[in-house]
Amino acid sequence: MIYNTEMRVQKIRINRIKELKEEVKLKVKDPRQKHKIKYKIWDIVIVAILAVLANCNDWEEIEDFGRYRIKWLRKSLLLTGGIPSALTYERVIAVLDKDVLNEIFVEFCKRVKHKKRTQTFKDIFSFDGKVDRGSSRQKTMYSEAIKPLNVLNVYSDTLGISVAQEIIEDKTNEIPMIPIIIEKLDLTGVICTWDAMNTQRENIKAVKEKGGEYVVALKGNQGTFLGNVKNYLNEERLEIIRSGYEGSYLCKVEKTHGKIIRYEYFQTEQIKWYLGKENWEGLKSIGAVKKTIDTGLEQYVEKRYYISSLLRNIEMFSNSIRKHWNVENKLHWQLDFTFKCDSNLTVNKQALFNLQLIKKFALGILTGVQGTYNGKSLKKIRNIIALNTEEELEKIFTNFNGIESS
Repeated sequence: MIYNTEMRVQKIRINRIKELKEEVKLKVKDPRQKHKIKYKIWDIVIVAILAVLANCNDWEEIEDFGRYRIKWLRKSLLLTGGIPSALTYERVIAVLDKDVLNEIFVEFCKRVKHKKRTQTFKDIFSFDGKVDRGSSRQKTMYSEAIKPLNVLNVYSDTLGISVAQEIIEDKTNEIPMIPIIIEKLDLTGVICTWDAMNTQRENIKAVKEKGGEYVVALKGNQGTFLGNVKNYLNEERLEIIRSGYEGSYLCKVEKTHGKIIRYEYFQTEQIKWYLGKENWEGLKSIGAVKKTIDTGLEQYVEKRYYISSLLRNIEMFSNSIRKHWNVENKLHWQLDFTFKCDSNLTVNKQALFNLQLIKKFALGILTGVQGTYNGKSLKKIRNIIALNTEEELEKIFTNFNGIESS
């Protein structure tokens, strides 16, 4: 009886990997010439995903993973052609349709990563760019300079993964890319956030046309508008809002590294005074964040100003501002620290972009099972998987944020 139960659990675990394989097999088109195909495209994708989970960061490590784990891999993959070379992994991953690959990963996470609590807030999509510096090359007498891979990501706070991404030339290209990437998204019930550089009328309009809301920063690029908001939200006005009149107020205090940091959030719907409000689609409120840093010896005060399509709701307003930084802390930092994206020297931008997609998917999976590892860091979890690969990967595909084993 014990033996049969263990076999059933193992079969469930393997079936989760097979389920993902079938998704890839069904949706990913193989653009290679049929008579030259030796390795199935779904085998290549699934081995790459499992290898990345098991602490492999580049093409050579993915090849080594496949060769050393081929017997176990054949429990869920045929691998009729065997394990390809690192160069073949790079070439094949490069030709994958990035949008189809992303759709598979996002839908898989949506299907198995269900929330067991009632959400207080809408989902928050944070837009921000990331550079993979290892992919750049300096100009030499033999070759021209090569720019690093620069990707605009859209991070979902609910799913814990990037739900959309596009290659851009540099930081300033985020501005025209945002409406393009928004066109691919369903923003119903979503609050969009980004840094002040991207607060442009066209981007705001794109969000509202797709059914979304926004809470976005104002800085010098909107000089006149920023000046008007700053003048209105002066200290006297902030004191009025703090009292509960003409707006809402929230204060949060953090203690870190010997400092006390106080965040004060202010939001008001009083915007009739602004003559240009019709130029900003859906604008319903403005606000400010006053950050006071107390070192014990002196105090520093910083202020940031925001515009929003939200009606007065200080909890949702402040939550959107705080959660924006998750794109840096939970996505970009993890990609560099845990998955060594900055160290990858791949020049082929499409190959590197798609490998980054796989790493983002792996990040979502690892985040989903982090609780079963007693809160260990994702880097340590990858090390554990590398040391006990077969058992840990099977366990992960069973425990990924409450996957039901029916």
